[in-house]
Amino acid sequence: MINCDEHVKRRSEFTLKRLRAGWRRLPRQRPRDLEEERILLKMTLARKRRWLETGKLEILGPREYRLR
Repeated sequence: MINCDEHVKRRSEFTLKRLRAGWRRLPRQRPRDLEEERILLKMTLARKRRWLETGKLEILGPREYRLR
């Protein structure tokens, strides 16, 4: 099982290493399987909830948001 908190902590470290190496992300070549999509959706919703709780994300209207 994936630990979301550990992933968040290590994400910035990974991003810096990737930028220093000059690596660019390529488009996906294969479709995601159902389990992978479920995990990504859970992680995205957890990130949104965390941002709302900390005030990093504000909902301005039905389709308007502010990310600080």
